[in-house]
Amino acid sequence: MNMKPEEARQLHYDNWILMEEDEKVKWLKSLEGWNGHAFRLTSVETFERNGRKWSTGVFDLNGSEFIFVPGGPVTLGWDRLDEHDADLGIAAAIEEELEVAGVPQEAEAYLRSVFSPRREVRISPMLVERNVALIESENGGLVNYFEVIQRFERSGFSLPDEEEWEYLCGGGTPRIFGDHIDRELLADICRGKRYYYTANLEKPNAFGLYIAYDPYICELVDSPIRAKGGDGGGAAHGGYYILGVLPLSPHHRDESFEELMMCDEGDFDCDVYARRIVRLG
Repeated sequence: MNMKPEEARQLHYDNWILMEEDEKVKWLKSLEGWNGHAFRLTSVETFERNGRKWSTGVFDLNGSEFIFVPGGPVTLGWDRLDEHDADLGIAAAIEEELEVAGVPQEAEAYLRSVFSPRREVRISPMLVERNVALIESENGGLVNYFEVIQRFERSGFSLPDEEEWEYLCGGGTPRIFGDHIDRELLADICRGKRYYYTANLEKPNAFGLYIAYDPYICELVDSPIRAKGGDGGGAAHGGYYILGVLPLSPHHRDESFEELMMCDEGDFDCDVYARRIVRLG
């Protein structure tokens, strides 16, 4: 069951943040039991996005937390270094590590080759599982990508597609990273003073989600890219600073991830993670 278009528009982010709190709670309460799922509103929490505080609902479903995330039109992807990233010295740090890796390249050209392009999309409001879960095979064998999609669909859920995942991770930021990686840490990473794991990145982002906090975690998405949020730790394990953390960018595409499939049938020879979503409109 999906909402009518006029109802879904009420749950677009720009409308949601202007809504009175009691009206928000009515909407959130209306999502309890959505599509036959035993969603139960447990709290209303406040987060900060683009310097503005906003509130949303946290739901329980059989011990797992879900967050209501408003939708709407948004610009995703990356096309150039902005002044905030330039001030951190990210470009120089990337070029230095690419030189060490034996693939010297100008930073912006490299980023365009591994980041999704800037584009306009429309995102449905969603109930989103707050954290990822390790996916296990139902038959004790290898996890199969296509079977995971079918398993989710049979139980009334979906994997986010790439555009939904980028929105959930970065909210449409034009910068390289989402707001859960702070400037001080990035500055130290660019100077080769700290690795990403010296800070706790497993914390709620602007939507209250735990997402893209460990490059060893590959999160499945329903798109040709297959996974976002990590590269299996390849660059980090190689001792790289900024290249090791780039897979945590909402824009990053690890096109080599499909090589971890054992065959065209979609079996993975590695740990994979996923989160469930329910689209509302």
